[in-house]
Amino acid sequence: MKGKAKAFIPLLIAARHRNGVPSRAPRAGHGQSLGGLPAGKCALGAAASQNRGPRKKGGAFCAVMEWSSAIKMIGRAHMQEYTYVSLRQRPELAEKAAAWFHDKWAVPREDYLACMEAYLNQETEYGWYLCLDRGHIAGGLGVIENDFHNRKDLAPNVCAVYTDREDRCQGIAGRLLDLVVRDMRSKGIAPLYLVTDHTGFYERYGWEFLCMVQESGAPSMVRMYIHR
Repeated sequence: MKGKAKAFIPLLIAARHRNGVPSRAPRAGHGQSLGGLPAGKCALGAAASQNRGPRKKGGAFCAVMEWSSAIKMIGRAHMQEYTYVSLRQRPELAEKAAAWFHDKWAVPREDYLACMEAYLNQETEYGWYLCLDRGHIAGGLGVIENDFHNRKDLAPNVCAVYTDREDRCQGIAGRLLDLVVRDMRSKGIAPLYLVTDHTGFYERYGWEFLCMVQESGAPSMVRMYIHR
């Protein structure tokens, strides 16, 4: 890690974040594949007609395609309503953000709030970042010293990456990941690391698989990624 940002070691000991965006994985995370859909994919749940002959205007296929186009237009319009901020830009959201992360990861709200207050009080540069939809928290992530693994030398760690189910497939996780990388780099903090069960998602945003690491208090190994 370059630079000498003061490291605040959080007390997030109730559960480890398993970065799998949403994005919500069974064991905490960073990666967009929750809800049973592959990372980065959305489905309308309706299939086009299997008929190989000409499709008549106004038929079922046209109806599906018109509906699909309408959904895409709504999605694009909705995407423009999202705003991305660091908690220092919106410090009044600390309590709300701590409760939101607690609801997603079941880590005590007080632990999140302690980390956030250290960040807001300039005790650390390890920040917290939010995606807001008209004041509602739609997604978020944070930076901590160690995300519950044995490689203490691989720090700091991006953690708690999550996007609300109704806001997925809008590019939120990618924008948040870009925001945290740029903000940390502007403060001389690089590289960044994260642990996840997911494959194929973080690579899209410049992250590289580094190695397998041992989970704290568990026999299993987990994937470690790096953003240089």
